[in-house]
Amino acid sequence: MSLVVQISDTHILPPGSLLYGKTNSAAHLAAVVKQINNMKPQPDVVLITGDLVEKPEESCYMHFLALIEPLKPPTYILPGNHDSPEFMAEFFRGTPYFPVDDETCQFVVDGLPFRILMLNSHCPHSQLPEYPADRLAWLEWQLEQSSEPTLIAIHHPPMVTGIAFVDMVGPQWFAGLKQLLSRHPNVKLVICGHSHMDMSGRIAQVPVYMAPSTSHQLIADRGLDIAPWYINRGAPPVLHQFLGGEFLSGSYYWPEGFEGRRIDDDSGIEWDTLKMYMRGRRKAG
Repeated sequence: MSLVVQISDTHILPPGSLLYGKTNSAAHLAAVVKQINNMKPQPDVVLITGDLVEKPEESCYMHFLALIEPLKPPTYILPGNHDSPEFMAEFFRGTPYFPVDDETCQFVVDGLPFRILMLNSHCPHSQLPEYPADRLAWLEWQLEQSSEPTLIAIHHPPMVTGIAFVDMVGPQWFAGLKQLLSRHPNVKLVICGHSHMDMSGRIAQVPVYMAPSTSHQLIADRGLDIAPWYINRGAPPVLHQFLGGEFLSGSYYWPEGFEGRRIDDDSGIEWDTLKMYMRGRRKAG
């Protein structure tokens, strides 16, 4: 069993700043970092899937770095539409967070029972995604190197969501990605962010999991092209558990200080006895 934690869309500003004058995105991220560090067992890796900062400026990245440095598990990041991949490559040089070595600003994470491919869907001077030929060629080469189970992380959702402002560029931006993945059944999961809400979907035969934001959540009508609203509330981290050759995904609450309260304590019945009641006449296994 391996555990991957995903957080997304942290939208960090310089210290003391509030997003939209209301949202303390830094406090929300700090709380999630504390949750992750308290998890038992500890995750094997943390992936942060873009929109790390609100503006791609040094003061924002300095604050973001200070907030994630306490994370205990190995941590890797990728760019979103609010980021600058080129600035990130320079700023995070010499750290383990963004180990890119070419202009695609993409990289591989090895050392787990599966590979992780960290992709770049950033489009200069736009909030919308792109995945051009050079990045697609990099991904194709990586997929041809190994038949190991693979998890792909990208910022923008490579699927039609039914949300007008998310889908406005159309499905053509991920058409090449979809065609490529259809030839590689070892890709088990694609994870993304961007939309500030949770959603599951599919690209070719591959499940897609879209994580909510640690900063704030968007309220968007399905099927209506009207502006969204937002809730000033961070989301918990998402856990992707690799079990039996597949990934199981979902939000993973781990509030501080709850370890002393368990249902066996509240009921006064030992855990092994409670499990026996759950099993009833059915044998385990």
